Amino acid sequence: MFITPLTIVVALSSAPQYRFEPIHASLQFDEPVQAVFDGVTNGVMYVVEKDGVVRRVTTNLTEKEKPIFLDIRSNCAVNHSEEGLLSLAFHPNYKTNKELYVWYTATNPRRCVLSKFTAGEDGLSAEQSTEVILLEVAQPWGNHNGGTVLFGDDGFLYVGIGDGGASNDPQKNGQNKKTLLASIIRIDPNKTNGEKMYSTPPDNPFVNEEDARPELWAIGMRNPWRMSFDKETGELWVGDVGQNKWEEIDIVEKGKNYGWNIREGKHPFKKSKIDTETTEPVFEYGRRSGGSITGGYVYRGEKIPSLFGKYIYSDYLSRRVWVLSPPNKEETEYLAEKIAKSTPLAISSFGETPSGEIIACGFETPYSTTGKIYKLVHFSDSPPTN
Repeated sequence: MFITPLTIVVALSSAPQYRFEPIHASLQFDEPVQAVFDGVTNGVMYVVEKDGVVRRVTTNLTEKEKPIFLDIRSNCAVNHSEEGLLSLAFHPNYKTNKELYVWYTATNPRRCVLSKFTAGEDGLSAEQSTEVILLEVAQPWGNHNGGTVLFGDDGFLYVGIGDGGASNDPQKNGQNKKTLLASIIRIDPNKTNGEKMYSTPPDNPFVNEEDARPELWAIGMRNPWRMSFDKETGELWVGDVGQNKWEEIDIVEKGKNYGWNIREGKHPFKKSKIDTETTEPVFEYGRRSGGSITGGYVYRGEKIPSLFGKYIYSDYLSRRVWVLSPPNKEETEYLAEKIAKSTPLAISSFGETPSGEIIACGFETPYSTTGKIYKLVHFSDSPPTN
């Protein structure tokens, strides 16, 4: 016997249409920042907790257990609210090679670390001793660590990295191709290159450019907090957290410059002169709507046809959730519609089930330390019963 979990209702109009429904009736997690699937095991989800733990749990409503899959708390430094274990991605061939990749912050010196771990043959856990460090990026301050690792259909690994922290990008990393900060990078983790535990794909945009890091895929990011590939189009969607006035959504393309810190959203930053070619975001919103974007996913599931092809995202501080519709024949700009003006759900990250349904790591408030995993469902679906 258990209590039917609270459902959080959201709407596009006066009539409720959607709700966020807890996946588990009672199971909670410590600062969950991501929930992902391995592409192999049905009914199993991996929840990333910021302090350095990954938990392997079933998606059963009545689940009570949350066993540890990976524990790297001794590796992680969480001296700032934006630090910790921030992302996990399973290798496309995880079924055979059991490889997974994580992005976390460390100290002495302060840095971000991209590492590979290998799970045991039974897939139930990955030992800390299997760590292979691929890449380390010096981090001047504790904030703006970016934090998404994911594989593209090309088999390469993409990582979103923040500008190094503080405010205003004091080191001007956003427009500096000599650093990996403030960028999206693309590497091949399947091949080593000398002492490097990865190689650079030869078609990366800056491989032949002097004084540019070959790993760079795109530059000019401030703090890309969550990015995802559209399953149908292959487009890379990124939510980039703004500073003073504007949050932005970018469709990131090879070799493009997304403007930080000479531009915030579609606007010059602090009266900067934009004398270099930059790519504007596909959408932006100001401080009346929120102050910290959580990038999401283009919906490609089957259970909510009305959302198909629309990008779902939220603001962590205002707790609002929107869907972004692509332009139609009569329109030239993306259109955002709120599906939640304000809810008890502050979303740290969205996720996507193997079938394309949307899930979310949610907190009661932006300052909570415990959270649950929710799924987005249509209001017509029957709520859970005890």
